[in-house]
Amino acid sequence: MAKMAELDELFNGSLDSKMDFLNEQTKTNNDGIYRVDLSKVKDKKRGWRSVVRLLPNLTKDGKVGQSAIEKITHYVDIKQPKELSGWFDSPKNFGEKCPLTDLYYTMQNSKNAILIEKSKQLKYSKKYYSYVLVLEDEQQPELVGKIMIFQYGKTIKDKISAERNGEISGVPCNVFDLSAGKDFVLVVKEIQTGDETYPDYKMSMFKPETTSLPIYFKEKQAFKNAPLVDGKIDPGVQGKIKDFLTERDHDLEEFAPKKLDEQQQSKITEITNFLTGKATSSFSGAKESKPASEDFDFEDNFSKPASTSSASEDEDDFFKDI
Repeated sequence: MAKMAELDELFNGSLDSKMDFLNEQTKTNNDGIYRVDLSKVKDKKRGWRSVVRLLPNLTKDGKVGQSAIEKITHYVDIKQPKELSGWFDSPKNFGEKCPLTDLYYTMQNSKNAILIEKSKQLKYSKKYYSYVLVLEDEQQPELVGKIMIFQYGKTIKDKISAERNGEISGVPCNVFDLSAGKDFVLVVKEIQTGDETYPDYKMSMFKPETTSLPIYFKEKQAFKNAPLVDGKIDPGVQGKIKDFLTERDHDLEEFAPKKLDEQQQSKITEITNFLTGKATSSFSGAKESKPASEDFDFEDNFSKPASTSSASEDEDDFFKDI
């Protein structure tokens, strides 16, 4: 049972400390995701500027996991009935057939103009998640020194691959390497295609030089690169670096794809029936709204023409690996 002293704030008007949900900073970062928020950019021409270091995946039990988690997700954007809208991890993440992908192609290949238009309500995104250490951030200086989880798409994945293959400098580099990795400069600008705007990551790049892991010293609010011995992290500091890498609020595994549960499978059946005109009694009386392009976190819409896919990070992974 809670002590009376602990409950004082319940009755004495001291609830202000419990209103974090109103704080924009809390809302955007309490899930551990490092986000590029272009609304915080002061100079639109200069764009977003920050520097991060991609980190290996050291799990809390001391194992080294995959450096990135890949996840395919769908968003169903039905305006009415709203309860049919929602997010779904694709079974393709587990090498299985995806009912929403099948539904999209069925509608697209139907030669029925109404079904083709309705198919625009099925969205698709393929994203990657990795740990990053925030080295610099003009927009969010309070995040410097923190280890967070970075969600990115094909544009940045290709830049990581190009470094690993030596396509940029001629020398292969694993940018996640603690002894000889590279800092990543995020330069993001807003571009417009038609009536929609997208963040463009094309100018982002890895710094040319390789360095050892930067370690953040909170007392001095400064970074210092880890010492090397014969090209490897000094054994004398490896224990401290392991501790540093696990001093984080969230783990990559929280963002791993999950299999559809029975409730989600049932909902997908309702979605299929509704979009194809076979609505069940639960939704048959609902008025359907005209599909529209909406603002949502997913970068990809099944219905966008592939010719626009080079414009931004949002569009780059359009229909890849479907």
